[in-house]
Amino acid sequence: MPYNLKSERTAFKGGTNILASVHFQYIEGGATLDAAKIGAKYLPVGTPIARNTTSGKFEVYKEATAGTLPTGFDEFALLNVDVDCDGKNDVIVGEVLIRASVYDAKLPSTVTEAFRTATRPLIRYVKHI
Repeated sequence: MPYNLKSERTAFKGGTNILASVHFQYIEGGATLDAAKIGAKYLPVGTPIARNTTSGKFEVYKEATAGTLPTGFDEFALLNVDVDCDGKNDVIVGEVLIRASVYDAKLPSTVTEAFRTATRPLIRYVKHI
């Protein structure tokens, strides 16, 4: 469950399980999502994120040039929870996958081939053929 300084109750969303194995590892200490950069947006399970090396906060992964990793980012990872960003309050997420086997077909289309290459072999993308 993601946390911020607002006190509220939210309805259940998503329910998608992207994990293809019981063996996984979350980022230690969680990840702070930069509300100012993300904006008011719903982030589904499997959303790719990366840490901005200047601010130290995580942003939604986005390629400026298709097929290439964005510069100024590291710590590429996948969210394992749904997150509702309000665009004002940073959100701290504990379930951020850095090592896992995940179902490729259940991931959002924003998980590009360049992102997959950057996260292999720690994240294994399982395909059903």
